[in-house]
Amino acid sequence: MCRLDSRCHDRTRGRGGTKLEGVPALLGQELLRLRLQRGLSLRKLARQLGMTAHSGIVDYERGVRIPPPDLMSTYVQVLQPDGNRLAQLYEAAVADRAHQRVLNSIQSEIPLGAADVEWIARLYVEQIMALNGVVRALEELTSKLSAAIA
Repeated sequence: MCRLDSRCHDRTRGRGGTKLEGVPALLGQELLRLRLQRGLSLRKLARQLGMTAHSGIVDYERGVRIPPPDLMSTYVQVLQPDGNRLAQLYEAAVADRAHQRVLNSIQSEIPLGAADVEWIARLYVEQIMALNGVVRALEELTSKLSAAIA
């Protein structure tokens, strides 16, 4: 098993060898740390998460991709992290990725100054995060209703 020593490839690099930075990379590092702390191989974690291949886990641990919400919930159940650091990193990574996508789309469509683009991107991200809060509240309500019915 790779212990991230000098013989191991650098897991903080994305495809093409570019250094990954920012919150998604921090989330990936935390997922990797928790997996190794639990003594799980990529394949074993993939099975426990209900995935058919482990390549997606590699992308998540490198910060190339962010797990979708349902998979992240399963990650939490399997890895059982202490505290809420993983949840905070996940929320921040989703917000960061949304911010980058909005920023990129605005820059490609509208010839604005950098300050205008940044302001618009923040506005969209705030709205996305508010909607994510509504989705989480609805998921909790659905769970409570399902439990009450059962």
